[in-house]
Amino acid sequence: MSVAPPTFPDDDHDLWQRFRDGDTTALGQLAKKYYRTLFNYATRFTKDTALIEDAIQDVFLKLWTQREHLSDTFFVKFYLLKTLRHHLIKLHQRSQPISESLSSWLDVGEDSNAETQIIREENWHMLTSQLKTKVADLSKRQQEALYLRYYENFTYEQIAQTMGINAQSVANLLQNSLKRLREHWTYLLLLVHALFF
Repeated sequence: MSVAPPTFPDDDHDLWQRFRDGDTTALGQLAKKYYRTLFNYATRFTKDTALIEDAIQDVFLKLWTQREHLSDTFFVKFYLLKTLRHHLIKLHQRSQPISESLSSWLDVGEDSNAETQIIREENWHMLTSQLKTKVADLSKRQQEALYLRYYENFTYEQIAQTMGINAQSVANLLQNSLKRLREHWTYLLLLVHALFF
């Protein structure tokens, strides 16, 4: 049985190659395309918007200066998110003003469809609020794993590489998270985008 090849945005690989070849326009296109994604992901670590903006700028500057040594990749978004995460961790380790909650993120001890249109507005807000509360009760690591799996559509292996843990730990995080959210299972995938945007 043949295995389907991975899917990725058609122009990402071309942009990445042009960027590595020194094309500043390609760099700008990548930055514009993924800025909001990177920003939203960074808010999982800190609410300091100035810090996030500086961190994203630092990441693209570093990539530019090291472009000749970067490997080829089809998964550009994955690469950028992973790089940003590592940069935020380094900032934290250097005692920069990252949110105190980042420490818990690094705790490796923890291993629109028709239905939505017929839900009355007040019930929608109530459900969203309840689910947000339940998600907020999860550990930061569980929240990050959910974000990467259901918002960014990462595979278990990509999540593991991004978070610096193994695939089994990712599976455990997601299984335990969904178990705690099981009473809201019907609506979980519909709401997860709103929860993390």
